[in-house]
Amino acid sequence: VCYFFQVMYALLMPALDPLSDKAFEFQFNFMKSGDAPVILEMLTKNNFLPSADAATKRSAYLTVLKICKLLLTVIGHVMSRVTEDPQSSPPQHIECGAPDGNLPLSPVAVLRNALHSIPSQNTEYMLRSVALKLAQGLAEQILMASSEGERARPMFLQALSRELPNMSTVRAVIRLAWASSSGNLQLLNASPEELHRMHDHRTATRLPDTEDVLVCKEALEVLTITLVLNPKCLEALVKDKMWHTFIIDLLLLCKNRSVRMAAAEQFLLISTWCSASQQPLQFCITLLFTVLGTTVVEHAAGSHEYFQLNYAFMSSCPLPNAETLLNAEINWLKMVRENVKTTGDTQVDEAVLEGHLGIAKELLSFMPPDKKYEIGSEDKRPEPINLVRELVEDFIFPASRLMLHLQRTGELCADQAVPVCSTPLTTNAAFDLLVGLCVACAPNMRLLVHMLTDMFYSDRDEPLEEWDYLPPVGPRPQKGFVGLKNAGATCYMNSVLQQLYMVESIRVGILASEGAAVDLNEDFSGEERLEGEGNMETNENECNDEKCGAEESRKEYNIGILKQVQAIFGHLAYSKLQYYVPRGLWRHFKLQGEPVNLREQQDAVEFFMSLVESIDEALKALGQEQIMGKILGGSYSDQKICKGCPHRYSKEEPFSVISVDIRNHSTLLDSLEQYVKGELLEGADAYHCDKCNKKVVTVKRLCVKKLPPILAIQLKRFEYDFERVCAIKFNDYFEFPRDLDMDPYTAKLEGEMIDCDYDEISKDICTKYQLSGIVVHSGQASGGHYYSYILHRHTDGTSKWYKFDDGEVSECKMDDDEEIKTQCFGGEYMGEVFDHMLKRLSYRRQKRWWNAYMLFYTRLDVEENSLIKSLNELSLSDTQLGTMKMPPAIERSVRKQNIKFMHNRNQFSAEYFQFVRKLVSCNSAPLIRQHNSEKLNSETEELLMLSCQLASRFLFHTGFHTKKTLRGAATEWYDVLCHHLRSSKPVRSWFAHNMLFKHPHRFCEYLLMCPSTEVRSAFMKIIVFLAHFSLQDGPCPPPMIDAPLILLDPHATLSDHLLHAVLLLLHKEVADHGRHLPHFFTLFHMYASLGINEKTQLLKLNVPATFMLVALDEGPGPAIKYQYPELTKLHQVVSQLIRCCDVSHKCQSSQMSQ
Repeated sequence: VCYFFQVMYALLMPALDPLSDKAFEFQFNFMKSGDAPVILEMLTKNNFLPSADAATKRSAYLTVLKICKLLLTVIGHVMSRVTEDPQSSPPQHIECGAPDGNLPLSPVAVLRNALHSIPSQNTEYMLRSVALKLAQGLAEQILMASSEGERARPMFLQALSRELPNMSTVRAVIRLAWASSSGNLQLLNASPEELHRMHDHRTATRLPDTEDVLVCKEALEVLTITLVLNPKCLEALVKDKMWHTFIIDLLLLCKNRSVRMAAAEQFLLISTWCSASQQPLQFCITLLFTVLGTTVVEHAAGSHEYFQLNYAFMSSCPLPNAETLLNAEINWLKMVRENVKTTGDTQVDEAVLEGHLGIAKELLSFMPPDKKYEIGSEDKRPEPINLVRELVEDFIFPASRLMLHLQRTGELCADQAVPVCSTPLTTNAAFDLLVGLCVACAPNMRLLVHMLTDMFYSDRDEPLEEWDYLPPVGPRPQKGFVGLKNAGATCYMNSVLQQLYMVESIRVGILASEGAAVDLNEDFSGEERLEGEGNMETNENECNDEKCGAEESRKEYNIGILKQVQAIFGHLAYSKLQYYVPRGLWRHFKLQGEPVNLREQQDAVEFFMSLVESIDEALKALGQEQIMGKILGGSYSDQKICKGCPHRYSKEEPFSVISVDIRNHSTLLDSLEQYVKGELLEGADAYHCDKCNKKVVTVKRLCVKKLPPILAIQLKRFEYDFERVCAIKFNDYFEFPRDLDMDPYTAKLEGEMIDCDYDEISKDICTKYQLSGIVVHSGQASGGHYYSYILHRHTDGTSKWYKFDDGEVSECKMDDDEEIKTQCFGGEYMGEVFDHMLKRLSYRRQKRWWNAYMLFYTRLDVEENSLIKSLNELSLSDTQLGTMKMPPAIERSVRKQNIKFMHNRNQFSAEYFQFVRKLVSCNSAPLIRQHNSEKLNSETEELLMLSCQLASRFLFHTGFHTKKTLRGAATEWYDVLCHHLRSSKPVRSWFAHNMLFKHPHRFCEYLLMCPSTEVRSAFMKIIVFLAHFSLQDGPCPPPMIDAPLILLDPHATLSDHLLHAVLLLLHKEVADHGRHLPHFFTLFHMYASLGINEKTQLLKLNVPATFMLVALDEGPGPAIKYQYPELTKLHQVVSQLIRCCDVSHKCQSSQMSQ
């Protein structure tokens, strides 16, 4: 049966050419046979393929639905042709939108309008073409009462009487879509409650697969067509609770996004096209709002389609209770804002927040300007809403608000800069709501422009000078880690510091230490001297030494190291930046008493030992517990067991790193075993027993007496070659386990019991460790690169490996055995090498020059360690919004840097650039006239002025200087700006005086100096456009510009002053910037091409004579310094203007007598 259906559909819609004559013959015969309704009956019969398996039945239903879609589409087009419209207007093509609710449409008009959009013109073009072709022939036969169409006539009569398709067909299609949407087609005949239960996340058993999704999509499209043909069914469904549940299940509860998208599309078509009234549309809006605070919150992850459909419904239908709904949305947004202020988190899903912001924006479109003002910026009410201010200061730019306060007062607010909208989607939604508040509402626009100008474009803020600017430092990854910047060869510092920071007890303990960072005004941001960073080498440290001289004691040095490590840890913990610049440590750190060259690589273990020692010495000097020794410090037992006498000797030696040999050993266990293996001292090497006062045969052993919580192991890959007088590196294969038991290498097993060891050995100490960190060295001994792999344990018990490579921190697959072998064990591998003799790639055995150098193992009982517990308890004090205890000076530095970074990032985000474009475009003159009279009134003038002011400040302060990937096409900004310049004379005057004449350097900056051709072209067009439209604005007094010559003509227009200012560049700037001359002269060529008035104006300004002098290097300024100046456009301008003049009195005849 399934095969039969597929053959039938292939004949009805052949893939090669469904519009061919042969295909049409079969299609036409099928439709006029009168047996086509049998296909519809297959959907309603309970015994359809009762013995078929699920896959066969699903495939059969898919084909039946496709045939039904063709059949019903043909019936619809036939009905539209054979039925006369009482309104007697021919059907017109409507691309989108709903029927106008003010004009009642007849059922035929509704059907014809619906068939323009159903089925979709984008995806069902061929089916629509076939249906139209068939409908034309079938309609003719029915109208002519032809005998050939006799068998099909009852089917069309049923359709015309709204009995085909009937309610049973509609319900069958609904069940088919409902069951397949949850992947449970076998429950086709189940109750609505059972079908709903399959979508409940608590009882859902499976997800729909690809075939289920196809069946569901097809069923939804068939459902739309059935309701178009029989609108009475829709009227009945609106009152049916099953229909309500069905809509919510497919739109919100369904786990498959493709199904939710298809459902949203079809429900929109059903609600807007299937009825002459707006009752279905209003019903759907009411239904969707009833679940907004319940089901939507529970299924927030799949709510995007729900909100998109809600927006579409609201834009298609006026809402009588729009104001009530809007007030409820505003109250909800204020509740979320309070959550952030009290807890630091919205406590709602990002998708739900985005949706509520979008709903508020759609509801605003129903509000008049007075209501927008009341909501947005009116502050005379007892309880003002002030939505504009709250959106700017709390939802989007809290950091900029704090930055503004810092600039004005020099004080750092205690408030946290936590935005309510923290993702691009929610930020865009908040921006769109701001734009909606400002459409045709001058007070809101005035407040918003003032706030943005104060935050980003005031006199305190220096305009960008760098071209093609992008923020150099990115943001910290969401729930990720902060990197450390490399000063040239400081990767050895970074890799070790990250390992220490990721040990919780060390991190918390060091940050909680007091007495090192005591100066509240000390800056730890690492931002100073950014431009000279590349040259920071030994001499900087030497200068530091000269200043301090010999007065700096070892104690002060150690405390300084502790302070800098605290600063690093504080920024790694709470910085919002991608990486931190540890400039303080670079300056302060010394190795073996000597400053380090930041471009010279040092040994990571040597740095580790020096750092650990300095930190513990500093803590000791400050009278605090030596944390590094507690966490990283262990001890050896150096045993000597005399064989010739009964005496035993033991000496304890502390260690912070165990160094093991990798040569002649291939595993860590072998190397450790060799490390603690005893050595027999006899003969000349015999040990002198002090108690016997003689040399005796002795066994000398070295074993671990005390195991630290964090065990650091060095793999000795470097050795000094005295023959070659250089260090060499061994890349030998050396593997190490993830789980290490140190019990075999402790004193209680290695050697005999010694009295002085008894107390230590008798304690029950855990000896099992887990690998938690690896420092890798890549390269050779003379130079290379260090980076770290670190295992991070989450609070939920899971763990994940991260790679810390200077400023880059990323997840990695180090939990995979093959990956750790490839990245850390060294050895050899087969790699492709280009053979210059054979001229092709060949495989050769090569050394892995990247391999592990340091290993960090964490003892399994470390979480239960009393030290960590006490430190964790200590960290709970003096906290704010989850910030662990740290010196106030460092906390202030971190917060200040975060505020500066977030403030800077706010104005250089793609979302902000899009917002500014929308905001300055939403009140252009054509849009404003839709809300006001044809003549521009004072409020409209103000909106145009505010839009132009914001756009101008944005573009000349930052926009034109940014990279195109952020800014977009410069010509688009030209279009935005020129809309406002064209509409208003005051706007043109303000722009010319405040953006150009007040900053005369901009003419040279954007016409001659700018490296971007696109920006130069846009600025040139702005000048031409402004000069053209201001030509008829009347006389204008001379602008106050710093120029050697000012146009003093009392009749001079703004256009004259503008062109004169550009011509003044010929006195100096053109000679110095000859590379971009074409744009300078193209400006005049473009302006002259606008008309006779423009040409006359240029002639009055003596442009031809001036340009000829420039071409001859005779003035008005110095000769052009560029080697090959491009003067083609200059010649074109001169030619164009000369040809406009009457030069007959200058002419002289070739005949002397004439």
